[in-house]
Parts: sequence; C-alpha cells; structure tokens
Amino acid sequence: MATFLPVLALLAALGGGSGPDPEPPAVQVVVTERRPVIDGRLEPEVWARAARLGPLTEVDPDEGAPADPPTEILLLRDDEHLYLGVICHEAQPERLVLQNMERDAFLNEDDRIQFVFDTFRDGRTGYFFQISAAGSRGDALLGANGGTFNKRWDGFWEGRTWIGPDRWTAEIAIPFKTMAAGPGDTWGFNLERYRGADRTRYRWAAPRRDLRIMIVSEAGEIRGLGGTEDGLGLELVPYFKVRRSELEDPERKNLVGAGGGEFNWRITPQLTGSLTWNTDFAETEADQRRVNLTRFPLFFPEKRDFFLQDSNLFEFGEQSGFGHRGGGGNLLPFFSRRIGLSGAGEEIPIEAGARLAGRVEDLDLGLLAVRTGAAAGAPAGELFVARPSYRFTDELSGGLLLTSGNPETNDTNLVTGTDLRFSRTDFLPGYRLNLNAFVVRSSDEEHHEIGSAWGAQASLQSRDWTHRFDTLWSQSAFHPGLGFVRRPGERYYRLETRWEPRPENGGAIREYVFGFRPRWWTDSSGRVQSHGIDLTFFGLEWNSGDRFSATWAYDGDRLDQPFSPVKGTTIRKGFHHWNALETSFRFSDVRPLSGSLDLRAGQWYDGRAVRAGGGLDWRPDAHLRLGLDLREDHFFLPGGDFVSRVGILRGNYSFSPDLSWNNLLQADNQSDVVGLQSRLRWILADGQECFLVLNYAWQELAGGPFVPASRDLTAKVVWTLRF
Repeated sequence: MATFLPVLALLAALGGGSGPDPEPPAVQVVVTERRPVIDGRLEPEVWARAARLGPLTEVDPDEGAPADPPTEILLLRDDEHLYLGVICHEAQPERLVLQNMERDAFLNEDDRIQFVFDTFRDGRTGYFFQISAAGSRGDALLGANGGTFNKRWDGFWEGRTWIGPDRWTAEIAIPFKTMAAGPGDTWGFNLERYRGADRTRYRWAAPRRDLRIMIVSEAGEIRGLGGTEDGLGLELVPYFKVRRSELEDPERKNLVGAGGGEFNWRITPQLTGSLTWNTDFAETEADQRRVNLTRFPLFFPEKRDFFLQDSNLFEFGEQSGFGHRGGGGNLLPFFSRRIGLSGAGEEIPIEAGARLAGRVEDLDLGLLAVRTGAAAGAPAGELFVARPSYRFTDELSGGLLLTSGNPETNDTNLVTGTDLRFSRTDFLPGYRLNLNAFVVRSSDEEHHEIGSAWGAQASLQSRDWTHRFDTLWSQSAFHPGLGFVRRPGERYYRLETRWEPRPENGGAIREYVFGFRPRWWTDSSGRVQSHGIDLTFFGLEWNSGDRFSATWAYDGDRLDQPFSPVKGTTIRKGFHHWNALETSFRFSDVRPLSGSLDLRAGQWYDGRAVRAGGGLDWRPDAHLRLGLDLREDHFFLPGGDFVSRVGILRGNYSFSPDLSWNNLLQADNQSDVVGLQSRLRWILADGQECFLVLNYAWQELAGGPFVPASRDLTAKVVWTLRF
C-alpha cells in the first residue's frame, strides 16, 4: 500500500485540471415524421431534410488531406430511433474489398464505415458500430476511453448496404433503447470510413493518426437527442432448446428439452436491472485450441453473451489493451469465466442470477449475484460482485471492487479493492497519457490466509512513439475466489518502447517498425524468476498491408525443480537462459488469398527449439471463407525430444448477413483429441435468433485409431420481446 499511495497522489494531481479543449465539430439532428425503409438505398424523399455532417478528413496515410473520394453523412431521428445514412462515393466500385458478410466478422481490410457514440458525454465509455460494404454488421462496448473494446457485445439495430455504379451506401436505424444515455440532449459522435483497396482512412472529428476512433473523448457532438420514447423499458428474453447428447458409451444417449431466459427492466434511461434463470450458453463459440508448454495456466477470454452485457462496468485490475498490442491476462481480481465454468472448461449450471448495471449521475455501477448448481466437482453456491466507479473529472475516475464466493468451495472468500484511472489526450503536445492503478485484498477461509495484490500501468503515445510501463504484484496468500492470477506470489515488470516512423516519400513502404520490450518476474524477495527481452531490430509495413519483422529474443526461467513440459520429457532444475531469432510475415487481407508465417529458431531451456506457425485464408467473395492454421514446434532437449502440433481448420459460409454456417475443426498431438463445432445461426431480427449447434469430439486410442468421445446436437431459439 505504501508504494501505491504515490501513484494515487500523482493521479489526483494530474486530474486536477487541464487546458481549454478545442471546440469539437457539432451538428443538430433533424426530426423526421416518416421512418426510412432500411434497405441501403436512401430514399431522397425521406433523407432530403436530414442533417449533414461536415466533410471527412484523411487520417491515414496522408494525415490532414481532404477526403478523396468524398463521403456524405446524413442524420435523422424520431421518437424511437436514430437514423444514419452514409454515401461513400467510389469511382471504381469493382475495387471495393468485399470479404465479410457475417454478423460480427473481423473487418480487417473490408471497405466499411464505423462510428462511435459517447451517450453520457463523459469521455470514457461508449458504443462502437460498423457496417461493411458487403453488409457485415458489428458492434462493441467501449471503456477506459477506448482502452477496452468488447466486440462480443451485441446490440439491437438494423443496417443494410447497397452498391451502385459510382458509390456504395449504408442505411442504419438504431433504437434509443439499445444504448443507455445521459439526461442531456447531446451525445459524443464520430465516424470513420475505410477504403480497403488503398488502405485509406477518413474521419469526421479528431482526424489524427495518433488517435483511434474509439477514443471517445475526442468525438464531435450531435445535438437534439432529447425527448426519446423508451416505452415501459421492459424486455423479456426467453429461450427454449432441445439437446441430444451421446457420451463415450453409445448406450448412454439422452434427449433433453430445457428453457430459461432473462428479464430486463430499464429503471431509468441510464440504469438497467436484470434477472436470469437457467442461463444457457449452448451457442457460444468454442475456445481456440492451444498447447501449454509453460509452468503456468493459459488465459482464455470471456465469450458468453450474458457476461459480456455491460462488461465494461465490471472491469477492474490489469487492462490488456492498455496502450500496447497484446498482453494482459496476468492479474484480474474479477474474471467472469470463473462463474459457470470449471477450470477445465466444463459447464457449471447457472440456476439464477440478478444484475444491476448502469449509471446514476457520475456514478457507474455494476452489481451481479449468481446462484450456481453443483457440477464438475464444484458445489452449489452463491457468488456476488459489486463494482462502483465514480467520475471525479473528465479525466480522472476511481472506484471499488467487492467479490464474495468461490465456485470451487463453499468456504468464505472475500475480495475488496480500489482503483484510479486517468486519461488525457494532450498531456504533452501530440502525446496521449493513460494511467491505471489498483490495490486489492483477499480473505480466504479455505487456506486461512489474507493476502494483497496491486498493479500500476502507464502509457504515453504519439503518432510515431509508444512508451509503456506495467508493474503487477501479488502475495502468495492472495486468493481471489472469482479472479485470475497467473503467477501468484510474484512481481511483474514490463517496459516497452515502439518507434514506427514513416518515410517522407517511401514509395511502396508505409512505415518502419522498431521495438524494445524487456520484462521480468521476481519473487517477494526480489530474486528474478523469469525474464525476457524482445528487440525488434527491423520491421516494415508496405502500403499493400503486407508486414515483415525480425526480432531477437533473450529469455530466462528459474526452475526450482525439474519441469516436464509434456509427458516423457524433463528439463533439469536451475536458471536457464536462451537466445532465439524470430521472423514474422503477414500477407495482406486485401487479397482473396492471405496468410501469415512465423519462424523462430534458437535455444530453449537446456536444449534447442525450432518453432513454426502459419495460416492461410481464402475469401473469394463475401460469402465463403476457408482458413487453415498450423503450428509445429520441434524441441531437442537432453531430457527428451518432442514435437508439439496444433491444427485448426475453419470453413464458414454466409448465405446472407443474417444467416451463417460456421465450422471449426481443431486438433493437437498432446491431448490426442480432435474437436468439431458446427454452428448454424439465423438472425430473424436482432434479439430473435435460431441456432443449431453440433459439438463432436474424437479421442485417439494408444497406438490405435480415433474413436468418438462425445457428441451433442443442440437446437435453440431465443426470442426477445420489448415493451
């Protein structure tokens, strides 16, 4: 705690004030008496009176240049919906990148528009939407001023596109019920267009390359949004499913029907209460297969819809997207995957639950109470989470965390914590500063221990530079019953500097990349347990989107006892140090055929390793996607050589933006299990969906063939009713 107090003092001092902000662009939304037909074609009679946003400005690659070709943005509203019409002029529509049609697809190079709303005008939280020229719709929750991006959130809205001879257009209707909003009539708003053919980006507000569109504090304003019609604010979301399962014994088959659902009440426009019963996750996408060759558990992200709703209000602890690419998953005092899933990923039934989430003036509030049933060796029990956070200024917020319960035991487990977050976009000229600090304490009856943990993160970013520092620490007595700690009882330090300069006249080259990232773990006495240094001594990105990098890595790990990464091999104890060289190639998604290749060779513990991974993606059009990812690592050790292999095959087909069929086949040579998930999703309307999900697993017998291990087929209907 003594170390933490100076961090709090620094945050409070920095949050005390800031210079005057430039006036953001603004527009008054026009009220319409006639609801547009959402088909992407923009009827002139309806849209003629719409408010028009000012022209977009190029952000990348030629920052500050007028947008060419132009983009027109139109805004309308009625009592229930906000309407957007977008006209993207394009002299050569045959050059449009049209690769994804499916709902929630990752639009890497697709031609698209994307826009954000800061509905509370607080510069911290918001909603992200995007629609591609091919019709793919996506959305996300934003937190920490764009520092967190929850793409697995699904809102209710309509969107359609149309491609003409000299343009493509989008027409969008978003119910006001979809987004919680403050009491005023002004929202933050920003919009960005991306052209895949030449990888050009245009934006309405804050057209700076060092700022992403998700940074809602830099958004413009749309006004005239008061007097919306929210109805009774009631929402009933029942589901019914039928499941046929077959275990290892072919005689043990069963056909089971089940039902449940959610009831949501928008108490105020900013605060929603929810009840859930017999919560079901049958349609949830399977986790990606990985082989763990470390001494510590792997981190898998949350994918279940119930826990993704309002998830930004429950965030506490280490932020994975904090000013850098990748990382995270080391210290989370609250991690929702601890609820309803065992450590092995087996489902634990959620019999009932209640949630209160939203905002009361400057107070953000997230409350969650859940009753779980007994399964997978875990007893039935009650779990509780409370996460209030208060906004002191536009830049500084702080809050508390309380969790109660441990899904693995009925013994008492209580976790309490506090945190502060600070964000300023112009801390120094052209530099954005983000700070996050937290301290937390656990009291655990099972181990009869009381322990603490804390962390601090800082990032300073400009157009060409990124500087970052993280430190995390936990005592061995720290046991968060609903949290995740990858390395208990150790301290983590990480520095990172990245320089991404752009040549004045680079021709085909868009930017160079250089990076330096040291990190190390120590025990409570300061003795180093692990370390690593990644030096990217050369990297570049072409205008086409192709990328190459070369990195030297120096790692070390202290083994206090022999370690077996896989069965039948042993690494002797001691402090091991090793070097390796890694090269990485990424082939742009602009083309129908894209891919990647990573090669790493050098030492590994007391031996050598040659590691290779790669993938191919074929997207001949917006309907079909075939993908293959392979990873093969060869290890040559005094204690036994071994090979680790992982293969992932994807075959997806979108019949339309609302009807998709996704197939995922995964295998690895350590578990000797092949898994298949086949999922058909039909969206009749947002909130009204049908699923057909097949999960199949085969187990390889010792020296023999693969035999069926488990099979289940689930048909599920979800139907949302709003009042």
